[in-house]
Amino acid sequence: MKPTASFLGPVNHLPAEGGDFIPAGNSEVDVCAAMFAGSDLWFDVSVDGVTLVSNPQETELFQLFTLEAGGNAPGLAPAWGEHAYEISLQGLFPDAAPFESLSDASEPGDFVRRFLEVISSSLKHSELEAGGTSLPLIRWQAGDDGNSARVQLLGLLLANDEQFQAFCRDNSGDFGFIFEDAEIQAHGAREVITVLALLGITLGSVTNAEAGIFKNAGKKKEMRIQQVAYSNTVKKAPAPIQQQQSGWMDVHQDAYINQALLDYGKSGNSTKKVVVDISKQRAYLLIDGQIAIDTAVSTARAGKYTPRGEFKITERVQSGKTSTIYGCSLPYWQRLDQSAVGMHVGDLPGYPASAGCIRLPHSVAPILFANTSSGVTVQIVDAWSGPAPQAAPNLIVAQVVQQ
Repeated sequence: MKPTASFLGPVNHLPAEGGDFIPAGNSEVDVCAAMFAGSDLWFDVSVDGVTLVSNPQETELFQLFTLEAGGNAPGLAPAWGEHAYEISLQGLFPDAAPFESLSDASEPGDFVRRFLEVISSSLKHSELEAGGTSLPLIRWQAGDDGNSARVQLLGLLLANDEQFQAFCRDNSGDFGFIFEDAEIQAHGAREVITVLALLGITLGSVTNAEAGIFKNAGKKKEMRIQQVAYSNTVKKAPAPIQQQQSGWMDVHQDAYINQALLDYGKSGNSTKKVVVDISKQRAYLLIDGQIAIDTAVSTARAGKYTPRGEFKITERVQSGKTSTIYGCSLPYWQRLDQSAVGMHVGDLPGYPASAGCIRLPHSVAPILFANTSSGVTVQIVDAWSGPAPQAAPNLIVAQVVQQ
């Protein structure tokens, strides 16, 4: 299937590389919704305005992607583009004025509709709108008081008129508009595109299970579209997800390997442990408390997180493990507990760059894999002050003689 539109997705809300993402459905909307179903970008919408539930002061990183068939996954999978944008989401709602005209008689759908009007108006003159239109992809549910709404932002659909019409044809029946079909029929194609640009697409109310994901939100109330002056809430940023190149990068090439200590560790009478030091971006294999391997690693980049604590290795895959979200292979994969985080071969550019996993050099990962096993403890700490690497310990073989 040839992609008919591009998306911007909040990439910091994706799981780590080890997340087993299985695309739900075959349409582009289905897959995009499933990818970002765990998004924490929730907004409370009421007559008092819009508030981002997470930290309103932070910007969120959105990266461009299309959904294409083939690659490492069955069905549609993301193909990540070279452009990303930092968006101040709270900045898209500069004041409560557009919501003050709503009243106690307004229904939750009215608040959602006004939310989409304002966000579309705020983005209209930004860099995202070059040659096309930005349409929010959302889920929403009614507020507890029945006179407000909570909206989850899953991403933005980017398309010009021609692309959007093709998108509608290819995804017919797979998404619902926030207005009724009769309203669409009353407009020509170009006018419909204009209305969609202002009202966006909704993936339905998450509280209405019998309707599935997609449902018309009900009868549209008469509302005056509020135009919002665009402020500098969108700016270009480096794209964090890069398509995998041939070979593996390692700017360090400074690993320490104590082969004699590794040989000693194979005796079966030793205790093994892996320590990951986030501040130094190093990992250590300890055998009976001594460093057998000291290697550079790359952990979570800004906006992502590598968990701290003690974990057990629960899954080991030497080859064949791939990430369907990030489009990369994960050789010498070792999962930590039941999480999406693990240790695996990856690029080491000299700074934290992963989506949460512990990337290892291609020259070291096979050796670490051969000298660990399921059940070995992996401790991840902010800072670690352990012993310096040293020569292998003296090995003493003693015969016990009865007295």
